[in-house]
Amino acid sequence: MRRRHHDEPVLITDAAPSFDEEQRHRKRVYAVLMAVHLVGFTAAGLLAHIWWLALGIVIVTGALPWVAVVIANDRTSGRGQRRLRRVRKSAIEDGHHDQIDL
Repeated sequence: MRRRHHDEPVLITDAAPSFDEEQRHRKRVYAVLMAVHLVGFTAAGLLAHIWWLALGIVIVTGALPWVAVVIANDRTSGRGQRRLRRVRKSAIEDGHHDQIDL
C-alpha cells in the first residue's frame, strides 16, 4: 500500500470520522460557500449596469447562505453514511446454518 501523505496513517477500518474532524470539515465547507456568496454579490454589484447578468448572479448565489447552514448543521455527512451502509451490509449473516447431527 502506498501512502499519500507521510503524516496520515492508512485507514484499515470502516470507522466513522471523529467528531472534531467532521466538524472541521463542515466549518470549511461553510466558509467556502459563504465566500462564494460574498464574491457573487460583490460581482453582481459591480455588474449592475448589465442588469440581466447581475440578476442571474443574485439568483444563483442568493440561496447559498441557507444551503451553507443546512450543510454545516448536518452531522451525518455523505462519507459517514456510505461507511455505515457498507458495514451494515457486510455484518448481516445469511440466516442459513448447516448443522451436522452425530
